[in-house]
Amino acid sequence: MKGGLPYSTSPVTFKKTLDSIIVAERPERFSSDFMATVLKVSGGSARPIPPMLKKMNFITSDGIPTDLYSKFKSDSARGQSALDGLKAAYGELFKRNEFVYRAEESGVKDIIVEITGLKKADPIVSLIYRSFDAIRQFTDRAATPAGDSSVVTARQDDPDDRPAVADVTTGHRRGGLGLSYHINVILPETENIAVFNAIFRSLRENLL
Repeated sequence: MKGGLPYSTSPVTFKKTLDSIIVAERPERFSSDFMATVLKVSGGSARPIPPMLKKMNFITSDGIPTDLYSKFKSDSARGQSALDGLKAAYGELFKRNEFVYRAEESGVKDIIVEITGLKKADPIVSLIYRSFDAIRQFTDRAATPAGDSSVVTARQDDPDDRPAVADVTTGHRRGGLGLSYHINVILPETENIAVFNAIFRSLRENLL
């Protein structure tokens, strides 16, 4: 299939396996015996799981768990490990949108359709999306590769390096010296008006 996007024929079983990996011991080799005996996953729905984990760089071609596999078991490193695995398995999606792991279902499916050439209603599109979503449920969607997008920064303004933000200009005069500066408020992606109220209230009380 065009694009080579991986998928499990049973995303529910795949998600169950990822949940079980977290609490189970790390095996010397991720084998069918380990899956059936320890993870309680077997049968036809289990067959696509090792190829998926290989695509994620969680296990080697020989089935040996990698450092990424170990980090996924750690509470502190799981979010980043899942994101790294998601990027490894679905690199074509990230090439088209580096924040695809934060996109809505329809947006992700649109990119899948663009890559594969399949119709959006095709069952394979749904399986690819649901497999993708099974992994991204473990990622920290508030994190971004470029840093936190919800922070408020005060800096000297560069007209050529200005994001799409709410801009507030203020100034103070002390003695004979006039100073002015810009505060760029990078607003988070939310429809909750209380978030925006809190941001601007904090600006008013602490900076303006």
